[in-house]
Amino acid sequence: MDPDAECARHPGRPALTICNRCDRPMCHDDLIEAPVGRQCVDCARSAPPVRRLGDAHPTPTVTRALVVAIVAVAALGTTGAVDARTFGLIPVFVGVGEWWRLVTSAFLHGGLTHLAFNGLLLWRLGQMLEPLVGPGTFLGLAASGMAGGGLGVVGLSWVVVATPLASFPAAGWLLGAGPLTITVGASGAVFGLMGAVLVLLRRRGVDPWSTSDGSTVGALVLLNLVLTFAIPSISVGGHLGGLLGGGAAAALVTSRRGGDTLRTVGLALALLLVATLIARQLVTASVG
Repeated sequence: MDPDAECARHPGRPALTICNRCDRPMCHDDLIEAPVGRQCVDCARSAPPVRRLGDAHPTPTVTRALVVAIVAVAALGTTGAVDARTFGLIPVFVGVGEWWRLVTSAFLHGGLTHLAFNGLLLWRLGQMLEPLVGPGTFLGLAASGMAGGGLGVVGLSWVVVATPLASFPAAGWLLGAGPLTITVGASGAVFGLMGAVLVLLRRRGVDPWSTSDGSTVGALVLLNLVLTFAIPSISVGGHLGGLLGGGAAAALVTSRRGGDTLRTVGLALALLLVATLIARQLVTASVG
């Protein structure tokens, strides 16, 4: 923006910045904070109602379906119909052909607290993101986070077996990784959605920390990363992989929702394929 620009609504006043919708220079009094940055009062009046993490409004379809699914799986777990040993993410089992564990593990949880934490975050993030990007793309973002988390788990398990870290017996325990370590939870998808929020705000030229939604999500990411590294046995690979997977998927999002869905879902499938290939290498390294 021209440093000498004047406000489009109040000629003679110096402009603070431009409106993120109409690109007109505006002074401080004519700017309103919005989910996609600062907008002028004219654009804000014509914009759809602002949705924030704490707003009460109907939960979108895909978000509702995912939350219902993890709750239903938890209920089935109490009957013994599903269990972590059969459907959890065990890297060497993925390497011998049970690739579906990369997906099914995301619907299992290690207790009520784990389920409640992931379910609540998934619910809130879905309310924020799904109306913005559409159900198909939202599913692609969540799937990319899930797949990135699976890749992180498998990749870090390979690291603690096939690199010099193998000489440190406690490495796998500290990092929550190992060939036979069982990993469960929707944390990869949740971290992926948090990463997507931050990337989407940044791509719109908005400092995530300057908005209430962005700062809330950013604080959650920082807090969870601290807990991830501070508490032994938490899946470092699952959390970091999910964050990176969701962020990478968000970087593919444009204004064309049909194409966005194909790109984000395609990325999720690619990450699952890479995770499967690394798992095969892990089996070879473990046997050797």
